[in-house]
Amino acid sequence: MKLKKLAATTVGIGLTLSATVVGLATPALASTSCKTWTSADRATGYGKCTGGVTRFDTHRVKAVCIGPTGSKFNVYGKWVNTRAGETSKAICTTNTSQSGVEVFSLSTETETP
Repeated sequence: MKLKKLAATTVGIGLTLSATVVGLATPALASTSCKTWTSADRATGYGKCTGGVTRFDTHRVKAVCIGPTGSKFNVYGKWVNTRAGETSKAICTTNTSQSGVEVFSLSTETETP
């Protein structure tokens, strides 16, 4: 009987600690701010995030590119440091006028180790 009470108490304490950690981490994660933009010829997409919880926080831009036939494909920029405010770049094409490929939409992906 004592073993069951001990196990129940341990699980209860574990859940309480987990909720506390999540409760503390959530506001800090909300402090990351990101923006995206495209180059004038819509060939390249950029993403920049600032803030972050730790110095190891990273982000990258995800560009959805669209071709002349309407087909879409994804291009990802490299992971860069969020705390340093670095910019990630995804190139859909090097020549939009000849290829007909351009940026359709942009988003950022963030990662906190």
